[in-house]
Order: sequence, then structure tokens, then C-alpha cells
Amino acid sequence: MRNFSFIGLLLTVAIIGWMAKGYLAPAVPVSHDPNDKTTVEYWIAHPTDRATMLAYCNAHPQEQNTGECQLATSAQTTVDTGGPGSQANQPAPANNGVEQGSGQASDELQAQQDSNTLDPGGQ
Repeated sequence: MRNFSFIGLLLTVAIIGWMAKGYLAPAVPVSHDPNDKTTVEYWIAHPTDRATMLAYCNAHPQEQNTGECQLATSAQTTVDTGGPGSQANQPAPANNGVEQGSGQASDELQAQQDSNTLDPGGQ
């Protein structure tokens, strides 16, 4: 009798594990091909193709809910909102901040330290 309950327990754990494996697996295999047109990343990285596809989709409204039109539209939305991957086609921002090794930063630090020694916290 104990063997049947042990086998039943093993069978239950195996079924739960098999079901969990199915739930945790990705629905669509991930593609790392840079020329795979079925990914939004392709459309973000290829602005001329994206513009051509968006022009086609705008000229053919019945095609707007198909795969490539949806991907190109999603990529354009990502680029417009500054989402992940959209920085690839934009220039790097200029660094206008104060460098730590500059004279101005050193002067500001010295002024702050002097201020702290003159007023050590309202004592």
C-alpha cells in the first residue's frame, strides 16, 4: 500500500513539473539574427525599411493589422517614445556637467568644506 502512495506522489510531482515546464517556456523562440524581419529590433535598427513599410501600410489600410505593419508601427512607436533600442540611431549627448578633476569642482568642494567647518550643524 505504501508503494502505491509513493508512486502516486512521484507521478503527481512529474505531472506538475511537466506542466510548469510548458508554462515557463517562451511561446516563440528568440531570434538573434540581425536580419530577421519578425522582430521589432530589426525595424528599429533599419530606419529606411521601417519608413518604407510605414508608407506601404498607410497606403494599404487593410494591411495595417498584419505582421510586418504591426512590427514597423511598434518599432516607430518605440523610437518616438525613446524606448529601448531607439538610442542606436541617435548621437551621444554632450557632457556639459562639471568633471570631478576640474578646478571648478575642486573649488566647490573646498567651499563646502569651509562652510561645514564654520557652521558644524547648528551647535
